[in-house]
Amino acid sequence: MPAAMFQGIIPAIASPCNEKDRFHAAAFESLARHLYAQGVDGLYVCGATGDALNLHPDERRHILELAIELSRPHSGTVIAHVGAADMRTAVELAAHARSAGADAVASMPPPHFTQAQLLAFYERLAKAAQRPTLVYHIPHLTGQSLEPRAFRELMAIEGVEGVKFSGSNLFLMRRLILACPEAAVINGDDELLVPGLLYGACGGIGMTYNLFPGFFVRLFETVRAGKIDAAIEMQHRFVAFLDQAVEMGGIKPVFEHIMAERGYGPRVFRRPRVELDDETRAGFADRMGPLLRAIEDR
Repeated sequence: MPAAMFQGIIPAIASPCNEKDRFHAAAFESLARHLYAQGVDGLYVCGATGDALNLHPDERRHILELAIELSRPHSGTVIAHVGAADMRTAVELAAHARSAGADAVASMPPPHFTQAQLLAFYERLAKAAQRPTLVYHIPHLTGQSLEPRAFRELMAIEGVEGVKFSGSNLFLMRRLILACPEAAVINGDDELLVPGLLYGACGGIGMTYNLFPGFFVRLFETVRAGKIDAAIEMQHRFVAFLDQAVEMGGIKPVFEHIMAERGYGPRVFRRPRVELDDETRAGFADRMGPLLRAIEDR
């Protein structure tokens, strides 16, 4: 059984910023409080949704410390994503996560590593963190597919306890679970949360959990209650929203637009960013409003 800290719904919390790309602490605090009020199980801090690679390491340390402070009253799990373009920075951030009191760390590896490099990378990371450590399967960014034999080798590293699985190959996800039944395998693609849970994922980490935290908490609970038809219907409502977002210019600019409308902004991604055009903004409420209500209405 995977560790309890990795089970449930854990938003990959955004790191809002102002128009000058400076971290907006008040918006972050408001967002974190809202997420916990909706029943989420923790926060995944400074991942891709948190715009980590556009942040200075000192900003990432500050954001993590703030997330830990805000999570304590809720006993929420805080997972610090410490991935960076170089191993030295990742290891330094992992050591900081340990000293700051994070519950776990995760890291996207630098792209196109060999298996030997991956093993060395996560061994150093886990040693620095001295916290449960997650590897990160995200092949469309790293160019790597995590096969079962490689996964077993990674899980044999002291402190490495699971994987954040961001990919559409559910057969591979199931193979990893079969290879290491005790490992935490966490679904990372929001559009596949229900299939991922049915294939054995212990929880989800996702970007759009920022927008619909209560919905995803209910979705997780619906699957756990065995109400599969209801869960699939909920997943389909969410996918209809994502489909429209793609048609309107992309999931990330639509996500940022909604976050700003809800007061968690004015921005969540730093420049250079992709933005919705004026025509799309003008017609946003008419096109997206019914889909948002379909998700948010109980």
